[in-house]
Amino acid sequence: PSDLLVALQRVMAPATSGVHGLDKGATIWIARPLGRTVTCETGTLWLTFDNETADVILEAGQSHLCAKASKLAIHALTAGRVSVA
Repeated sequence: PSDLLVALQRVMAPATSGVHGLDKGATIWIARPLGRTVTCETGTLWLTFDNETADVILEAGQSHLCAKASKLAIHALTAGRVSVA
């Protein structure tokens, strides 16, 4: 049971500013993304905002300036690194 809890915490962890390494399938959350820039340094990321229909896919080297205040999930479609500023 404790291994499962650790795995879930790693997969669905809240994120702060900085660079985060993500395993394939991992998800981090940004509670207040408005005005932040999300940059995919390596890999492929799927960005989805709560209660929004338009999602964003980022490939290595691409960035997205968040214009929404709703909670943001950043999901790793492949292993990679994401920068949140």
